[in-house]
Amino acid sequence: MRELKPYRTMSGLRKAIDNGGRFYNFFTTADDHVVTRAELAKAAGVFSVGVNAFLFLEMAQQDLDSTHRSKIFALLDEDLRKAYRSGRPRILLPSEIESQGTSGKSVITTGYPRFVEDRTQFSGFIMIPIMAGNVTTFAMIPIFDKFDVYEVFDDRRMRKPNSMIATKRGQRLTHKGPIRFGGILRDLKFKDKTRKSHKFYLETLFYTLL
Repeated sequence: MRELKPYRTMSGLRKAIDNGGRFYNFFTTADDHVVTRAELAKAAGVFSVGVNAFLFLEMAQQDLDSTHRSKIFALLDEDLRKAYRSGRPRILLPSEIESQGTSGKSVITTGYPRFVEDRTQFSGFIMIPIMAGNVTTFAMIPIFDKFDVYEVFDDRRMRKPNSMIATKRGQRLTHKGPIRFGGILRDLKFKDKTRKSHKFYLETLFYTLL
């Protein structure tokens, strides 16, 4: 999980993503007003363009107006523009995630988090892959074994419906104001169906303190 501070100017973001790629990307050039997959991946801190890179780009330009966002989009090469259109994260309120979200898809949501300290209040489980030779199986473990968990609400009144956010374990968020989270929606499992409170949790990749 990485804190991401949005760019306040289009030129700042353009410089960050029009970076020439890594040293082995021989066919990319910095500051040529064309952004390739390799350059966006480098800016996002990953090695190939995918969910992480598109979340980075979307969250990095949240403080720019629509005109400047359009100009950033125009910098992307044709192949990257097509991929970004299809892989662009959805922006949902915390109260909308349960009804409008889709498992496996990227989402950006902004709200007021409340840390879940009492584990007896929440009994969600997650599936993790386990390799046994050439075979991958899945085990169900309590979500608290891998993540810190927050309930996130639309506003300070903290009224439901809300959403569940999972962040890197031990990296406690103490910010008192709203936080923007970007990540991937995952299915939540419950051994006791009568206690099912949420069907998704958002596995956070990036966050922005507001």
